[in-house]
Amino acid sequence: MEKVKLSDFRIIPDINSVRKEEISDEEYFSPKYAHYISNSRLKNIDPLNGGSPAKYQLNPKISSDSLRIGSAVHECLLQPEEFELGPKIDKPTAKLGLVMDCLPDLLKEGIGLDDAIKVAAKKVDYYASTIETKLDSIKDTWNEYSKRLEELNKTPTSKVRKILANKDWDIVNGCLESCKANEDIMKLLHPTTPFGDPIDAFFEDALFMDYIITYKGKNCAILRFKMKADSWTIDKDSKVITLNDLKTTGKSVQCFMREDGSFNHYDYSRQMAVYSQILWYYCVQNYGACKNDGWKLNANMLVVETIPNYWSKAYIVNPSQLRDGYKKLRELLCRVAYCEMFGYDKEIEFE
Repeated sequence: MEKVKLSDFRIIPDINSVRKEEISDEEYFSPKYAHYISNSRLKNIDPLNGGSPAKYQLNPKISSDSLRIGSAVHECLLQPEEFELGPKIDKPTAKLGLVMDCLPDLLKEGIGLDDAIKVAAKKVDYYASTIETKLDSIKDTWNEYSKRLEELNKTPTSKVRKILANKDWDIVNGCLESCKANEDIMKLLHPTTPFGDPIDAFFEDALFMDYIITYKGKNCAILRFKMKADSWTIDKDSKVITLNDLKTTGKSVQCFMREDGSFNHYDYSRQMAVYSQILWYYCVQNYGACKNDGWKLNANMLVVETIPNYWSKAYIVNPSQLRDGYKKLRELLCRVAYCEMFGYDKEIEFE
């Protein structure tokens, strides 16, 4: 274990590199941007979360029901012009439902149903090694489900329909109704001036910025960072930038910001710190934001339960929480930079 002094590092945000790109989620998560660091990837090198240089390099992909539900809530609430919650059509649950999602595109490619099922099962890790024994059952399920899907598609829409299993539909619908009925959340997402005029609001923006990190003034690494801002607004008259992050939680919303709640458990202070910093520099470059000129940035967590009664609440992220988040961010960026400079076989301990 090598001992390294955190004070030997210097982190310089390259504000000239900050930019926004109009790209889809598919492209954002594609190999094109695989060499960029994200906040979620940083936890893979955090020893307090079981991370290591090897795990950071591997960057395992995580998929779960909670992530899929959260994604549907984000899309339908924040991008209603592009996405809508489809009706219940008895879609299969869990990974079998993911197989159903894959099949239409595979079949359009001219792949036979049996082979398409095998490809889909391998892709989502659904009984991939024993799929032959389940082919007949899955084909029966697909034949019934595809009929309902075909009937639904007879009613055209310009939006992407989110088709969910009945249980997941209930959860997503409950979350959407709760958020839409919450005046605090809707005012943050769609703010207006005292005269009722809309304030500029943006959703699901992909922002990028480089960090230049030096070690002992001799070694240097450039870490390219990417982020997706759920929601942000800019009031150019009042000189206020507001960052909003939407979270779903399987626990009581009242516990979210407590010491033992999700905000601390998942290190959301680190996420909000780096997102706030990149967004601030983007606004410095593109809107002339300047602290000496009275500009400020506010950050909020918009939280909704995925359990009945689907309560929702908006929380302010205070300056001390952002400072704590940046402290955590600094150490993890230095860990990555050290590995970039000297190799990922190094196990280091900061002094």
